[in-house]
Amino acid sequence: MKLRTIFQILLGIGTIILSYFIFESIMKPQRFENLRSAREAVVVERLRDIRTTQLAFRNVHGHFAETMDTLIHFLEEGKMPIVRRIGYVPDTLTEAEALRMGIITRDTIFEYAYEALFPDRNRATHLPSLRYIPFTNRTREFTVEAGFITRHEIQIPVVEVTAPLLYYMTEPEFQQLAINAVKRAQDIGRFPGRRFGSMTDPITEGNWE
Repeated sequence: MKLRTIFQILLGIGTIILSYFIFESIMKPQRFENLRSAREAVVVERLRDIRTTQLAFRNVHGHFAETMDTLIHFLEEGKMPIVRRIGYVPDTLTEAEALRMGIITRDTIFEYAYEALFPDRNRATHLPSLRYIPFTNRTREFTVEAGFITRHEIQIPVVEVTAPLLYYMTEPEFQQLAINAVKRAQDIGRFPGRRFGSMTDPITEGNWE
């Protein structure tokens, strides 16, 4: 085989290898972002459920739950007041008018918290998994902080629940990309992951909203 032919073959192989690495340098970040978006959608769904439970807990107890254990116990054993309407509101009246006229009445009953908040969920699978960050094989729980802040001499309950990015993006091939994403978020003062609430402001919005 002539030297020139060998050189052309090696050049072709080198071109293929170089093209592969260029392709990977473009597609790998895209695969990371696609996977991240898909996983964060699941994380956010669970955070929404935790927020729903925290708000119900606050309505009953006047403060937010400080731990996931407390929150889970509330779902398992706690009860919530449910106001139900007795009677029918005519089309010509508002509910407030019908209530004032005595056409309808209201009655308060107490219902178990889980059934009241998640009537369409499978309790056997949903409740045990609620405390865990998805895609962590139940090795990482959501971090919960709760307390009070003072505004105009009034004590206001606050809560913050977090799921760090590095907990649910652990694949070795994406490790550096995940670390880079965390650094970018920190550099602009954002939380690297998904969370709702704040320990410094009386809000319960999520950073995905």
